[in-house]
Amino acid sequence: MLSAARSAVRATSSLPYAFQATRSMAMSGVKGFNEHEQAVENMYFSKEDERLMSKLLSKMKKQTSVTDVSAATESAVAEEAALRNIVAKYQMSKDDFKALLDWKHAHY
Repeated sequence: MLSAARSAVRATSSLPYAFQATRSMAMSGVKGFNEHEQAVENMYFSKEDERLMSKLLSKMKKQTSVTDVSAATESAVAEEAALRNIVAKYQMSKDDFKALLDWKHAHY
């Protein structure tokens, strides 16, 4: 029995790679492969939704800061105070703090 298994392994390992690939392609009808494809598709669309929602949020923030200047000013002051509390122990210069704040607005 063991010798039969060894000879079968030798026979498949000597086959060209393209032929071995078609064997896995024939398995694509198996339930596990469809679930995997579904999971990959779900992950892709989740990331895409996250990216689009992020763009929408930044667009809304820009519109709000233009239309409601007083609320935007209050929000900016509160945001700056919260960030200063976080980075106070690093004793950053004003230029570095402004660069950090600009980076935060550009990326998040």
